[in-house]
Amino acid sequence: MSELNSIAFIPDGNRRYAEAARISLAQSYYAGTQKAWSVLEWLLAYPKISTGTFWMLSAENFQRNQNELKLLYQIFSTEIEKVKTSALINDNQVKVQFVGRKDLLPQSLQQKMEEAEHHTMRFDGKTANIAIGYGGRMELVDAAKKFALEAQQDPGIIQELDENSFKKYLYGDSPDPDLVVRTSGTHRLSGFMPYQSAYSELYFTPKYWPEFSQADLAEAVQEYYNRKRNFGK
Repeated sequence: MSELNSIAFIPDGNRRYAEAARISLAQSYYAGTQKAWSVLEWLLAYPKISTGTFWMLSAENFQRNQNELKLLYQIFSTEIEKVKTSALINDNQVKVQFVGRKDLLPQSLQQKMEEAEHHTMRFDGKTANIAIGYGGRMELVDAAKKFALEAQQDPGIIQELDENSFKKYLYGDSPDPDLVVRTSGTHRLSGFMPYQSAYSELYFTPKYWPEFSQADLAEAVQEYYNRKRNFGK
């Protein structure tokens, strides 16, 4: 079994958790963002895991009602602002990167995201990718458009394009996830990183994201090492 270097999370079930726990949607979303902070801290116990990716807002989520989106934006804004002062981020040199269609987000939120990225751009510890405004099909279409524009200027790159060189047109610049963890009992990726997760191991737990524990993370990691990855060979 190859080393687990990159792990990605689909933090599903916040709304169902609110209903089950009989709390407000705002409380549930806040609990979900705090859980992401906790998971990032737990990852520090795994020296080999260099990258953690969290899918916090999908492109499809923009179809939700405006009040719910405003609530999410407020929570994201508050949490992103913490990056510059967080001991977890600064003491451990965690580089924060945002992947997705940032232009679909409010300008004020985009500004805070840029400031957080700039603040951590030279950090060389772990990397935390926050997928916000992210859709897998959208990413592939945007990548195809970028490549087409370059090919117009330099047709020679068409023959040079391969599976590895295509990655530079995707959002962000991180290794493919070795393991994808999804909470809430839903057994699908819902378009999450379709190109990068082609050979990812998948782990599903019935727990809602706010319920995800350090023991659950340890179980997912152990499950990964119990499997044999052949990569089609």
